[in-house]
Amino acid sequence: MEINKETVDKLKNLSPDQLRYAIGEIADALGASQSQKRMAQNHAALIRRKFAAMSESELQNQLKGITPEKQKELLSKLKL
Repeated sequence: MEINKETVDKLKNLSPDQLRYAIGEIADALGASQSQKRMAQNHAALIRRKFAAMSESELQNQLKGITPEKQKELLSKLKL
């Protein structure tokens, strides 16, 4: 299983609190600092809109730092 456009469609349907949690988990998987993670979580609505507008190739480029193993773990943790 990989992070793809279908996954983003599921993410954009999460509640605001669920989305903030998911953004935090993605930030951790990408190796973001705690301040970067908090900033991303505080801008969840903007991130939701940006992800929704991305093509699948743009999405893959943004998330290329997450290994396939981490992607599988992340999707399982987020139940997506």
